[in-house]
Order: sequence, then structure tokens, then C-alpha cells
Amino acid sequence: MASTFQTLIIVLFTLLIKGYGQCELKDITVGTERTPRQIGGKQEWNVSFINTCKCPQQGLTVSCNGFQSVENVDLGVFAPVGNNNCIVNGGRAIAPFATVHFVYAWDPPFIFVPVSSRVQC
Repeated sequence: MASTFQTLIIVLFTLLIKGYGQCELKDITVGTERTPRQIGGKQEWNVSFINTCKCPQQGLTVSCNGFQSVENVDLGVFAPVGNNNCIVNGGRAIAPFATVHFVYAWDPPFIFVPVSSRVQC
């Protein structure tokens, strides 16, 4: 019983320490989900950028070399910035545990990999 309690305390302490640590780029989760729509014969996709940390992250850029869409993309949410990268949310901060998303239409779906962000903690 005592060892179970000690293990629980250690796990809780570890989670608390992580919660008070700085955010990192790995705290941005990117998800892509198929929508029921087809645009110009291409599948529409909903892309979500989720900040899973307690601190805002600003200036999120992701790799987007070769990205295409037959559907107009909201440039205030996702726009090219050169060097094969795109900026998310117009460079504005993504609040803690918030999601920013946009839709596009192309096949196959594009894989977006976070490249950089600035933590505001």
C-alpha cells in the first residue's frame, strides 16, 4: 500500500513539474481530418493546430513545401512565409489548450510538421 501511494505521489509531482516547465515545439499537435466535402474533385481536409501547453505559443511556423489546395485557404490562419514554411494564425499567439484550424482541398492529405514557435510564459 505504501509503495502504491509513493508511486502516485511521484507521478503527481512529475506532472506538476512538467506543467510548470516551459512549453516546447513538441507541445503543438497537428491533426488532419477528412471532411464530408469534395471541392473541385479533391477531398477537403480540416487541419487543427493544438497548443497542448499552459503557455501561449506565438509565431508558429510549419513546413509546407509542395502544399496545394483547389479551395481558397484563409490566409489569416495559414499563409506561406518563404523558405518552404507557412505561418499559422497570422503569427498571433495560440492560447493555452486552444485550437486553430483551416480547411483545404487536395489529395492526398498534406503532412504539416511544426518548425518553430515562440513561447510566451
